This record gives sequence, structure tokens and C-alpha cells, in this order.
Amino acid sequence: MATKLDVNHGDTDIGKKIWDIHQDNEYTKVNNYKEAVCFGCLKNDAAAAMVADICGECAGKRGRETLLVSIKPVYYGLCYFCGHYKFNMEQINCRLCRTCSRRVANVMKDYNKKGGFQGADPFWQRIKKKHGKDWKQIMNNGTKSYRQ
Repeated sequence: MATKLDVNHGDTDIGKKIWDIHQDNEYTKVNNYKEAVCFGCLKNDAAAAMVADICGECAGKRGRETLLVSIKPVYYGLCYFCGHYKFNMEQINCRLCRTCSRRVANVMKDYNKKGGFQGADPFWQRIKKKHGKDWKQIMNNGTKSYRQ
């Protein structure tokens, strides 16, 4: 049996207004079985909402029809969909099916396995290679500038 979603937790009408806006659009609406159109593959299946960073190329491939909301622009970061570091990205709120969520989870798993931002970012990899095993001490020393 399907359960009704409670979008007005805390007695605010903001959740109801946002819910009505999303339910009026055929690409962003959710039925009682929590099935919606996936942002990644555009199939109608059980989907969960998530916040993700996306580059312009991946956003252009997927379109903006199923996008719930664009949260903020991001200057530089990891694209959750292609797994590359790029400039001029965007943080979005979207719904993904199980398969697309697994793809994003694999990108994030590789990111965490490499050591997070300083382990996976090409800039920090180059700094580590340039300065050797003492790169943290060199980069954090405020008395002398080694960045030459």
C-alpha cells in the first residue's frame, strides 16, 4: 500500500507550495508509489531526490526538464556524473533512480578512496608530486613562501 508523503512537517506552507509546483509539472511530479522521472536516464521509476554537483557538459546532455531546482553556481569541483574536475559547475537538486544513484555513489566512493579533495583533485596531486612527501608542511609554513 502506498503511503502519503508528509511535506508540511513543522506546519509551514512552504513545503506545500514547493510540492504543488513540482506536482504540476509532468517531469517533476511524483506518484503515490514514489515513482518519478529520473534526471540521469529519463525513465519513470522509483526515484530519490539528491543534491549533486554537475558540469555544463553533463547538464547539457541531460536537459533541464526533470531538474527540481538549481541551488547555486560552483566555481570548481568534481562532477558527480562524469567524475572529472571542471570549472563553472552548478549544484542541483534532482531525482535519480537506483541505477543512476549507484553510478553517482561509485564516483563518490572513488573520490573518498583517493583521500577526498586533497587526494583526488588534480591541483593537489601536482603539488604532492612537485614537493614530495613534505608537501603539507611546505604548503602550511607561513614564514617562507615555497610556492614558486
